[in-house]
Amino acid sequence: MKSSKKATSIVEAMVVMLIVVSWVVWMYTVFNESQQLSNTSANKIQAIQIAREWIEAMKNIRDTNWILYWSDTKNCWNTLNYQSNCVWASTPFTATDIEHDTSYKIYQDTDNRWKLKDETPPADGFKNSWYRTNFKVWLDINWFYTQSWGLIDSTNPLKPLFTREIKIKYIDTNWWTANSNDEKMQVTSLVQWVDSASTQAHKVEFTTILTNWKK
Repeated sequence: MKSSKKATSIVEAMVVMLIVVSWVVWMYTVFNESQQLSNTSANKIQAIQIAREWIEAMKNIRDTNWILYWSDTKNCWNTLNYQSNCVWASTPFTATDIEHDTSYKIYQDTDNRWKLKDETPPADGFKNSWYRTNFKVWLDINWFYTQSWGLIDSTNPLKPLFTREIKIKYIDTNWWTANSNDEKMQVTSLVQWVDSASTQAHKVEFTTILTNWKK
């Protein structure tokens, strides 16, 4: 009889232990998933800010071209990195224009102007380590986002999480002809990242149309 009671007590203790362990594992899983969801939500808010900021930067590039080259806004509204040879150009496009169907990095240079640098992304995009390196977003010495190596804070211990790609396409049925009406530019700001919540890339993508309404 005593042996039977002892065996029953052991079984009861094991059942209680199993319940406690299961509860602890469940609580840990819930906490871990909640933490991952919180991190992903915070990262998404950050990514939205990055994507929106660079849409605004593209508007700033257009507006700065208008100011710098007010005498010929038709040819100069889309000139690349503020090159003055756009003024009174004999063709609707020059080699120094922001190009059609091209991807760019965008950064604020030492003269405090937004500038573009063209990059050709690989076919597999973010999955490719080259893409993640060359489209990487860093924090500069003032803790602003940048893609310019020259402005990176080398003492900053934070590893960059996000990539950013600016895609440019003109909405133009007469591309690169004498009748070209390149007055509309489609700008897409694509921000991607991977965090602890998933092995798949998260992404935020904004698209807007910039027009040359001062033509």
